[in-house]
Amino acid sequence: MTEVKGTDQRIGPVDLTVPASSAHLRILRLVSSSLGASVGLDIDQLDDLRIAVDELCSLLIEPAGSEEAQLRVTLSGSGHHLVVEGALLPAVPGATIDPVSQLILDGLDVEWSIDGSSPSFRIVAPGRDKLESS
Repeated sequence: MTEVKGTDQRIGPVDLTVPASSAHLRILRLVSSSLGASVGLDIDQLDDLRIAVDELCSLLIEPAGSEEAQLRVTLSGSGHHLVVEGALLPAVPGATIDPVSQLILDGLDVEWSIDGSSPSFRIVAPGRDKLESS
């Protein structure tokens, strides 16, 4: 589905599964940013979303260590927000966040969480309504 401006029509879910390799992160950043634009993220928020997707996906694929591992990302949203959820398949526990990544992610205009035991992550990027209510 696509959003019609001025409505709360839902987008997605869009499911992507790519090999757990940094070579495929560009695809995930592009799709995230395209859907982010559809929910009304401005250019700065789109940059924050791309950075968050890149950082969190990188943290999941680091401990994968297998050519067969895959990264599954699901994106969905409305005129209010975009949610990006990712998981490593098969699950390889051990994703940890280093202090530099922590600082980068904490400085972004997104809500995020990572579960190193699953391993999985979740990003919630604000849409138009956050800006109007701030």
